[in-house]
Amino acid sequence: MCIVSFVILHYKDYESTDRCVQSVLWMECQERVRIVIVDNDIDKSPQERDRGMQRYRTYRNTAILRIEENGGFSYANNLGYAYAREKQKADFILLLNNDIEFLQPDFLRRLDAVCTENDCHVLGPDVVHGTTGEHQNPMDIRLRTEEEAAYTVRMNRRALRWYSLLYPLLYWNNIRMRRAQTRKRLTGEACQSVQEDIIPCGACLIFTPEFVRQEEKALVPETRFFYEEYLLALRCRRKEYRIIYTPALQVLHESGAATRRSYHSEKQRLKFQMERTAEAAEIYLEALRRTSSG
Repeated sequence: MCIVSFVILHYKDYESTDRCVQSVLWMECQERVRIVIVDNDIDKSPQERDRGMQRYRTYRNTAILRIEENGGFSYANNLGYAYAREKQKADFILLLNNDIEFLQPDFLRRLDAVCTENDCHVLGPDVVHGTTGEHQNPMDIRLRTEEEAAYTVRMNRRALRWYSLLYPLLYWNNIRMRRAQTRKRLTGEACQSVQEDIIPCGACLIFTPEFVRQEEKALVPETRFFYEEYLLALRCRRKEYRIIYTPALQVLHESGAATRRSYHSEKQRLKFQMERTAEAAEIYLEALRRTSSG
């Protein structure tokens, strides 16, 4: 019997986390299911965090990991992955944002079928935005180049120097980019067939037994936020691991729910996004250069 661990990264939004947990518990084949809730809500007091997680302490085959330092997205996910791998002896490990929901009761049977048909290390399901219907997988069909990553670092660093003055322009440019991306994903056909060598959406990553047996960490090198998907794809390409997107598996994603609750204004949120993007793109650029130099 293959054990499947669902590693749910909790941050801010308890309602989303609970919907995610309940959707996992709704699946068939519960004897195979394990859950790891990674509490990354480090800004809350220990008492608040205890109250928020209390309901899950009696849940069968469910573990709660409390993060005490601000290591970021990859760090927290890697701790959950390691627990699932070492303590729960999982064969499959899913890394999930807490705003993911599963609507297929036979999800595990579908997962088995996909892996029987495809020899792979990482799977990306059809990730559908719960409000717009946008298909968020594949996130991209190719790796970013050194030139593109360097440009991202350079432009974000420059914009941040004059952020207060440039904010109105940056705000509308960000909206235009998001709308264009959403239109492209709504009208594209990329989500309708199995694809290989894609960049998977980081909101729901499925690591198969082939990956889990060989890798102690899921996301290397670690970033605090953003670019983890490109770094994973780069690492898989270097190790000749197969990444596959499949529409046979589908999840709902209420994108950015926890992040929106973290900031009092769009101005503050966009600044955070630009800071973390520049930082993560720099890490990706370094990884690209190491790979190209052998």
